[in-house]
Amino acid sequence: MEVSIVAKRLWVLLFVTPCLLMFIVFIGIPLVNVTWTSFADYTTFSPPILSGLGNYRELLHDRSFWQAFQNTLLWVLMQCTVGVSVGCIVALLLFRKPFGWKFFRAVYMIPSIIPTVATGIMFYLLLNPELGIIKPLQYLAGPHSPAINPFGNSSYAFWALTLTWLFYSAVSTIIIMAELGTISDALLEAAKIDGATRFQIDLHILLPLLRNILGTCVILAAVGMITQFDTIYVTTRGGPGSSTLNLSVFLYNTATLDNNYGLANAISVVQILVGLILVLLIGRAFKLGDSHG
Repeated sequence: MEVSIVAKRLWVLLFVTPCLLMFIVFIGIPLVNVTWTSFADYTTFSPPILSGLGNYRELLHDRSFWQAFQNTLLWVLMQCTVGVSVGCIVALLLFRKPFGWKFFRAVYMIPSIIPTVATGIMFYLLLNPELGIIKPLQYLAGPHSPAINPFGNSSYAFWALTLTWLFYSAVSTIIIMAELGTISDALLEAAKIDGATRFQIDLHILLPLLRNILGTCVILAAVGMITQFDTIYVTTRGGPGSSTLNLSVFLYNTATLDNNYGLANAISVVQILVGLILVLLIGRAFKLGDSHG
Protein backbone atom coordinates (compact mmCIF):
# COMPACT_ATOMS: atom_id res chain seq x y z
CA MET A 1 0.00 0.00 0.00
CA GLU A 2 2.78 2.43 0.93
CA VAL A 3 4.63 1.55 -2.30
CA SER A 4 1.48 2.39 -4.29
CA ILE A 5 1.15 5.81 -2.60
CA VAL A 6 4.84 6.59 -3.22
CA ALA A 7 4.48 5.54 -6.86
CA LYS A 8 1.48 7.86 -7.32
CA ARG A 9 3.39 10.76 -5.78
CA LEU A 10 6.34 10.08 -8.07
CA TRP A 11 4.04 10.12 -11.10
CA VAL A 12 2.54 13.43 -9.95
CA LEU A 13 6.03 14.86 -9.47
CA LEU A 14 7.06 13.56 -12.89
CA PHE A 15 4.19 15.38 -14.61
CA VAL A 16 4.62 18.59 -12.59
CA THR A 17 8.41 18.86 -13.01
CA PRO A 18 8.45 20.02 -16.69
CA CYS A 19 5.97 22.82 -15.94
CA LEU A 20 7.93 23.80 -12.84
CA LEU A 21 11.19 23.90 -14.79
CA MET A 22 9.60 26.03 -17.52
CA PHE A 23 8.23 28.42 -14.89
CA ILE A 24 11.68 28.74 -13.27
CA VAL A 25 13.49 29.27 -16.60
CA PHE A 26 11.04 31.60 -18.35
CA ILE A 27 9.47 33.47 -15.41
CA GLY A 28 11.37 32.89 -12.17
CA ILE A 29 14.92 33.66 -13.33
CA PRO A 30 13.96 36.72 -15.46
CA LEU A 31 11.85 38.04 -12.57
CA VAL A 32 14.77 37.75 -10.15
CA ASN A 33 17.08 39.41 -12.69
CA VAL A 34 14.64 42.29 -13.29
CA THR A 35 14.17 42.81 -9.56
CA TRP A 36 17.83 43.01 -8.59
CA THR A 37 18.82 45.17 -11.59
CA SER A 38 16.05 47.61 -10.62
CA PHE A 39 18.35 48.52 -7.71
CA ALA A 40 21.31 49.14 -10.04
CA ASP A 41 22.68 51.68 -12.50
CA TYR A 42 22.39 49.66 -15.68
CA THR A 43 22.73 51.04 -19.20
CA THR A 44 23.66 49.73 -22.64
CA PHE A 45 27.31 50.62 -22.17
CA SER A 46 27.87 49.63 -18.54
CA PRO A 47 27.24 46.50 -16.45
CA PRO A 48 24.80 46.65 -13.51
CA ILE A 49 26.24 48.52 -10.51
CA LEU A 50 24.12 48.45 -7.36
CA SER A 51 22.82 51.89 -6.41
CA GLY A 52 20.24 51.06 -3.74
CA LEU A 53 16.90 52.83 -4.08
CA GLY A 54 18.22 55.42 -6.53
CA ASN A 55 15.98 54.33 -9.41
CA TYR A 56 12.87 54.34 -7.24
CA ARG A 57 13.70 57.78 -5.84
CA GLU A 58 14.07 59.04 -9.41
CA LEU A 59 10.63 57.65 -10.28
CA LEU A 60 9.05 59.40 -7.29
CA HIS A 61 10.28 62.76 -8.62
CA ASP A 62 9.45 62.07 -12.28
CA ARG A 63 6.28 63.80 -13.54
CA SER A 64 6.07 61.49 -16.56
CA PHE A 65 5.98 58.47 -14.25
CA TRP A 66 3.10 59.88 -12.23
CA GLN A 67 1.22 60.80 -15.41
CA ALA A 68 1.73 57.26 -16.72
CA PHE A 69 0.69 55.81 -13.35
CA GLN A 70 -2.46 57.95 -13.27
CA ASN A 71 -3.44 57.09 -16.86
CA THR A 72 -2.90 53.38 -16.21
CA LEU A 73 -5.12 53.39 -13.12
CA LEU A 74 -7.83 55.39 -14.92
CA TRP A 75 -7.89 52.93 -17.81
CA VAL A 76 -7.96 50.01 -15.38
CA LEU A 77 -10.89 51.57 -13.52
CA MET A 78 -12.83 52.29 -16.71
CA GLN A 79 -12.26 48.88 -18.26
CA CYS A 80 -13.11 47.09 -14.99
CA THR A 81 -16.36 49.05 -14.58
CA VAL A 82 -17.67 50.16 -17.97
CA GLY A 83 -16.06 47.41 -20.07
CA VAL A 84 -17.10 44.49 -17.84
CA SER A 85 -20.56 46.03 -17.25
CA VAL A 86 -21.20 46.29 -20.99
CA GLY A 87 -20.02 42.71 -21.46
CA CYS A 88 -22.30 41.51 -18.65
CA ILE A 89 -25.36 43.37 -19.94
CA VAL A 90 -24.88 42.00 -23.46
CA ALA A 91 -24.43 38.47 -22.07
CA LEU A 92 -27.67 38.74 -20.06
CA LEU A 93 -29.54 40.02 -23.14
CA LEU A 94 -28.19 37.23 -25.35
CA PHE A 95 -29.01 34.68 -22.64
CA ARG A 96 -32.71 35.41 -23.26
CA LYS A 97 -32.17 34.37 -26.91
CA PRO A 98 -34.06 37.19 -28.65
CA PHE A 99 -34.69 37.18 -32.40
CA GLY A 100 -31.41 37.16 -34.32
CA TRP A 101 -29.33 36.58 -31.19
CA LYS A 102 -26.93 34.15 -32.90
CA PHE A 103 -26.16 36.65 -35.67
CA PHE A 104 -25.66 39.48 -33.18
CA ARG A 105 -23.43 37.27 -31.01
CA ALA A 106 -21.22 36.42 -34.01
CA VAL A 107 -20.93 40.08 -35.08
CA TYR A 108 -20.31 41.27 -31.52
CA MET A 109 -17.46 38.80 -31.06
CA ILE A 110 -15.56 39.91 -34.19
CA PRO A 111 -13.52 42.69 -32.47
CA SER A 112 -12.19 40.21 -29.91
CA ILE A 113 -10.42 38.20 -32.64
CA ILE A 114 -8.84 41.24 -34.33
CA PRO A 115 -5.23 41.87 -33.17
CA THR A 116 -4.92 44.94 -30.98
CA VAL A 117 -2.34 46.47 -33.34
CA ALA A 118 -4.81 46.18 -36.23
CA THR A 119 -7.54 47.70 -34.05
CA GLY A 120 -5.32 50.65 -33.20
CA ILE A 121 -4.46 51.30 -36.86
CA MET A 122 -8.12 50.91 -37.85
CA PHE A 123 -9.29 53.51 -35.32
CA TYR A 124 -6.38 55.80 -36.19
CA LEU A 125 -7.52 55.82 -39.83
CA LEU A 126 -11.23 56.07 -38.99
CA LEU A 127 -10.66 59.13 -36.81
CA ASN A 128 -8.15 60.74 -39.16
CA PRO A 129 -9.41 64.25 -40.06
CA GLU A 130 -8.50 63.78 -43.74
CA LEU A 131 -9.34 60.11 -44.38
CA GLY A 132 -11.82 58.97 -41.76
CA ILE A 133 -15.41 59.56 -40.67
CA ILE A 134 -14.42 62.58 -38.58
CA LYS A 135 -14.27 64.88 -41.64
CA PRO A 136 -17.95 64.56 -42.70
CA LEU A 137 -18.98 64.96 -39.07
CA GLN A 138 -17.01 68.20 -38.85
CA TYR A 139 -18.88 69.53 -41.89
CA LEU A 140 -22.08 69.18 -39.88
CA ALA A 141 -20.62 71.66 -37.39
CA GLY A 142 -19.78 74.02 -40.25
CA PRO A 143 -17.74 73.90 -43.46
CA HIS A 144 -15.07 76.18 -42.01
CA SER A 145 -14.72 74.41 -38.65
CA PRO A 146 -11.09 73.48 -37.87
CA ALA A 147 -10.04 69.88 -38.48
CA ILE A 148 -9.50 67.94 -35.27
CA ASN A 149 -7.37 64.83 -35.04
CA PRO A 150 -8.52 63.06 -31.84
CA PHE A 151 -5.25 61.14 -31.53
CA GLY A 152 -3.22 64.31 -32.09
CA ASN A 153 -5.07 66.50 -29.61
CA SER A 154 -4.25 66.19 -25.91
CA SER A 155 -7.87 66.96 -24.99
CA TYR A 156 -9.28 64.03 -26.99
CA ALA A 157 -6.48 61.44 -27.31
CA PHE A 158 -7.12 59.76 -23.94
CA TRP A 159 -10.82 59.25 -24.71
CA ALA A 160 -10.16 58.18 -28.31
CA LEU A 161 -7.92 55.39 -27.00
CA THR A 162 -10.49 54.46 -24.36
CA LEU A 163 -13.07 54.00 -27.12
CA THR A 164 -10.88 51.43 -28.90
CA TRP A 165 -10.77 49.21 -25.80
CA LEU A 166 -14.49 49.12 -25.07
CA PHE A 167 -14.91 46.85 -28.09
CA TYR A 168 -13.01 44.15 -26.21
CA SER A 169 -15.87 43.82 -23.71
CA ALA A 170 -16.87 40.91 -25.97
CA VAL A 171 -14.30 38.80 -24.12
CA SER A 172 -16.25 39.30 -20.89
CA THR A 173 -19.46 38.46 -22.76
CA ILE A 174 -18.04 35.12 -23.91
CA ILE A 175 -16.91 34.16 -20.41
CA ILE A 176 -20.17 35.24 -18.74
CA MET A 177 -22.33 33.46 -21.34
CA ALA A 178 -20.40 30.25 -20.72
CA GLU A 179 -21.16 30.56 -17.00
CA LEU A 180 -24.84 31.36 -17.66
CA GLY A 181 -25.10 28.11 -19.60
CA THR A 182 -24.31 26.15 -16.42
CA ILE A 183 -27.24 27.62 -14.43
CA SER A 184 -30.17 25.23 -13.98
CA ASP A 185 -33.29 26.04 -16.01
CA ALA A 186 -35.39 24.71 -13.12
CA LEU A 187 -34.15 27.55 -10.91
CA LEU A 188 -35.21 30.17 -13.45
CA GLU A 189 -38.57 28.51 -14.07
CA ALA A 190 -39.27 28.44 -10.33
CA ALA A 191 -38.56 32.17 -10.15
CA LYS A 192 -40.97 32.83 -13.04
CA ILE A 193 -43.69 30.78 -11.36
CA ASP A 194 -43.22 32.88 -8.21
CA GLY A 195 -43.92 35.97 -10.33
CA ALA A 196 -40.39 37.35 -10.69
CA THR A 197 -39.81 39.66 -13.64
CA ARG A 198 -36.84 39.29 -15.98
CA PHE A 199 -35.12 42.22 -14.31
CA GLN A 200 -35.66 40.69 -10.86
CA ILE A 201 -34.30 37.35 -12.07
CA ASP A 202 -31.20 39.07 -13.45
CA LEU A 203 -30.66 41.18 -10.34
CA HIS A 204 -31.47 38.73 -7.54
CA ILE A 205 -30.64 35.34 -9.07
CA LEU A 206 -28.26 35.53 -12.02
CA LEU A 207 -25.90 38.28 -10.84
CA PRO A 208 -25.25 36.68 -7.42
CA LEU A 209 -24.55 33.37 -9.17
CA LEU A 210 -22.16 35.16 -11.54
CA ARG A 211 -20.12 36.74 -8.74
CA ASN A 212 -17.03 34.55 -9.16
CA ILE A 213 -16.97 34.79 -12.94
CA LEU A 214 -17.50 38.56 -12.81
CA GLY A 215 -14.53 38.78 -10.46
CA THR A 216 -12.48 36.80 -12.97
CA CYS A 217 -13.53 39.16 -15.79
CA VAL A 218 -12.57 42.19 -13.70
CA ILE A 219 -9.14 40.67 -12.97
CA LEU A 220 -8.57 39.93 -16.67
CA ALA A 221 -9.62 43.49 -17.58
CA ALA A 222 -7.30 44.99 -14.94
CA VAL A 223 -4.29 42.91 -15.99
CA GLY A 224 -4.99 43.68 -19.66
CA MET A 225 -4.99 47.42 -19.02
CA ILE A 226 -1.87 47.35 -16.82
CA THR A 227 0.10 45.62 -19.60
CA GLN A 228 -1.51 47.50 -22.53
CA PHE A 229 1.12 48.67 -25.00
CA ASP A 230 0.58 48.00 -28.70
CA THR A 231 -2.59 50.03 -29.30
CA ILE A 232 -1.09 53.08 -27.62
CA TYR A 233 2.21 52.74 -29.46
CA VAL A 234 0.70 52.51 -32.97
CA THR A 235 -1.66 55.46 -32.39
CA THR A 236 -0.10 58.07 -30.09
CA ARG A 237 3.13 56.59 -28.62
CA GLY A 238 2.07 58.15 -25.33
CA GLY A 239 1.46 61.63 -26.73
CA PRO A 240 0.57 64.35 -27.33
CA GLY A 241 2.89 65.30 -24.50
CA SER A 242 2.22 62.56 -21.99
CA SER A 243 -1.59 62.63 -22.17
CA THR A 244 -1.82 58.95 -23.20
CA LEU A 245 1.37 57.71 -21.57
CA ASN A 246 0.96 54.55 -19.50
CA LEU A 247 3.43 52.43 -17.54
CA SER A 248 4.15 50.01 -20.41
CA VAL A 249 4.96 52.75 -22.93
CA PHE A 250 6.95 54.68 -20.31
CA LEU A 251 8.93 51.51 -19.57
CA TYR A 252 9.60 50.96 -23.28
CA ASN A 253 10.72 54.55 -23.84
CA THR A 254 13.00 54.43 -20.80
CA ALA A 255 14.66 51.20 -21.95
CA THR A 256 14.96 51.86 -25.70
CA LEU A 257 15.19 55.64 -26.05
CA ASP A 258 17.03 56.49 -22.82
CA ASN A 259 18.95 53.16 -22.65
CA ASN A 260 18.36 53.15 -18.89
CA TYR A 261 17.62 49.51 -18.14
CA GLY A 262 17.89 49.90 -14.38
CA LEU A 263 15.17 52.55 -14.30
CA ALA A 264 13.07 50.57 -16.80
CA ASN A 265 13.27 47.50 -14.58
CA ALA A 266 12.19 49.60 -11.60
CA ILE A 267 9.10 50.61 -13.61
CA SER A 268 8.40 46.95 -14.40
CA VAL A 269 8.65 46.06 -10.69
CA VAL A 270 6.11 48.80 -9.95
CA GLN A 271 3.85 47.33 -12.66
CA ILE A 272 4.09 43.88 -11.11
CA LEU A 273 3.33 45.20 -7.62
CA VAL A 274 0.35 47.23 -8.89
CA GLY A 275 -0.97 44.14 -10.67
CA LEU A 276 -0.58 41.93 -7.59
CA ILE A 277 -2.27 44.49 -5.32
CA LEU A 278 -5.19 44.91 -7.73
CA VAL A 279 -5.65 41.15 -8.11
CA LEU A 280 -5.69 40.72 -4.32
CA LEU A 281 -8.13 43.61 -3.83
CA ILE A 282 -10.47 42.38 -6.58
CA GLY A 283 -10.32 38.83 -5.23
CA ARG A 284 -11.22 40.08 -1.77
CA ALA A 285 -14.01 42.33 -3.08
CA PHE A 286 -15.64 39.50 -5.04
CA LYS A 287 -14.75 36.86 -2.42
CA LEU A 288 -13.26 34.67 -5.13
CA GLY A 289 -13.05 31.03 -4.16
CA ASP A 290 -15.74 31.37 -1.50
CA SER A 291 -18.59 29.12 -2.60
CA HIS A 292 -20.87 30.23 0.23
CA GLY A 293 -20.74 34.07 -0.14
